[in-house]
Amino acid sequence: MKVNPDWWKNLFDEVYLITDARSVCDDSLTCREVDMLEDLLGLDKSLPVVDLCGGHARHAMELCRRGFSDVTVVDYSEYLIELGRKKAQSDGLQLTFVQADARDTGLPHYRYAAAIVMANSFGYFCDEEDDRKFLLEAFRLLAPGGTILLDLADRENIVNNFTPMSWHEADDDIVVCRERTLEADLAVSREMVISKNSGLIRDETYCVRLYTEQGIAELLLSTGFSAPSVHHSSSCHQRPGDYGFLTNRMIVTATRNSGQGY
Repeated sequence: MKVNPDWWKNLFDEVYLITDARSVCDDSLTCREVDMLEDLLGLDKSLPVVDLCGGHARHAMELCRRGFSDVTVVDYSEYLIELGRKKAQSDGLQLTFVQADARDTGLPHYRYAAAIVMANSFGYFCDEEDDRKFLLEAFRLLAPGGTILLDLADRENIVNNFTPMSWHEADDDIVVCRERTLEADLAVSREMVISKNSGLIRDETYCVRLYTEQGIAELLLSTGFSAPSVHHSSSCHQRPGDYGFLTNRMIVTATRNSGQGY
């Protein structure tokens, strides 16, 4: 299947919040994922955190609710950033929102104690060099000793339990059908979103790069990080089901050493 390299620039809108609602609009799931973040990072809540590709800030807002006082959300989608900003304001949460490409955020050097990349938001680029640029930018943003946490698609689980077709009813009207292929290190999905009342809403093809534990460790080391570690490969969903590339995930952490890493 042919993939537009810039698919990620347009997919994350109001339709995405319907098609992936079971994962990205589930407050209890978000809480369990933030529980995992807190356990792995062990951060003082006064330390600054940047949520790269943070979407509508569901994780950032939950961190803020738990007492984290300096959280920045970066996402390319203007729609999701504005949605998150309005929700944070209505809930009285103090967050910083930045609409930017995660490869070039424009944020200050060495400011953050942790950079989180949740919900399989790493690996969207057709060219792996862009993943490297993403990690170099995260390295630049982190203070020495800071930690990056990547929430990735679990390659082994996807390959061993590959499902070429899936569908689910997102609500009473919307049906989501996905056709998948494995192409080298990429998992490619054609997503058709159909309204029972009005017909086809979206027909879009997207991809995610599937990293092995060794592959992601080598990429992190090559961009200046040290001590990469895979903590577990599991799902935070409580109900069994096909949640696409979010069904099972591999959580990887690494530390920014004192060198420049470039």
